[in-house]
Amino acid sequence: MDLKPFEICPNCAGEGTVHLVSTTEARIVNKETFDVPVDYFACDRCGESFQTLDMEDSLVKARALYRARHGMVEPDRLIAWRKSLGLSQVELAAVLGWGVATVSRYENGKLQSDAHDKAMRMAMGSVDTLIELVRSARDLAPQVRTRLLAELEKRAGAAALEKAFVSTARTAPAESLRLDKLEQVVLLLSEGEGVFVTKLNKLLFYSDFKHYQQRGRSLSGLAYERLPYGPVPSAFRLLFSLLEQRGLIEQAEVQVGAMEGTQVRALRSADRNHFDEDEVGLLLAIKKRFAKMSASDISETSHREQAWTQTPMGALIDYRHAAALSF
Repeated sequence: MDLKPFEICPNCAGEGTVHLVSTTEARIVNKETFDVPVDYFACDRCGESFQTLDMEDSLVKARALYRARHGMVEPDRLIAWRKSLGLSQVELAAVLGWGVATVSRYENGKLQSDAHDKAMRMAMGSVDTLIELVRSARDLAPQVRTRLLAELEKRAGAAALEKAFVSTARTAPAESLRLDKLEQVVLLLSEGEGVFVTKLNKLLFYSDFKHYQQRGRSLSGLAYERLPYGPVPSAFRLLFSLLEQRGLIEQAEVQVGAMEGTQVRALRSADRNHFDEDEVGLLLAIKKRFAKMSASDISETSHREQAWTQTPMGALIDYRHAAALSF
């Protein structure tokens, strides 16, 4: 926003008489009062005050504060949700059973009613609810309905898998699962030609344990178990199924030389904004260190780690063994 004072007052043409005023203003929204910051220009000569188009109106700010206080859907969130569904305002109105003008007003900052806010939050928060709305939307074009239902059924499957994974996966001591970050770790480690599941599990192990060694906490929040082919992330099969359902990776049965098994390949590049510079460096270093190793080679390497030799079969691996990693 350009808050540089005007050289000439647009009302009286006075030169050098306009200055910026920053103050607070009380605005009432649904019988609740909010003190909101407001900027405007004032002329010392004629006494007129005015705002430019890029100065946010105090009522708009008050409505935003009201929504925040009551946990209501913000206009930007409504717009982002509609676009994530690939819908126009007309199509979203058909799904929700509202007029197009209503959707337009809410997206442009008009304060929604409590009933409409509840309807939006229910549709946004439950794929099953949204599926029922789409199925019963009489004014929705058949091709839009078909496309949207297919997408929502896929999301419903992913939601069920996420619930199963989160409820099943064991976490590192005193840590919570960082699923968004874990997704990006898997993507970064499986970018390129892909990697066998056995090897990917070891790369994840080394990434989390090396990070713990350096910073005192894991990268993903996952716990690891000792299984016959080496350390593996807790509930890793559910994890990879979830990422596949979300369209982030693909799993395929392949044969590379004498090696046959399930290979994971990233379908998009990792979003490195989820990591700091040191974390990216650590992941790339681990990927490079084991780049030429086969799945069986890295399994044998992991079997020589204290984390493997001092953990009973099937038990969780204590993160204290990170201090004794071989590199």
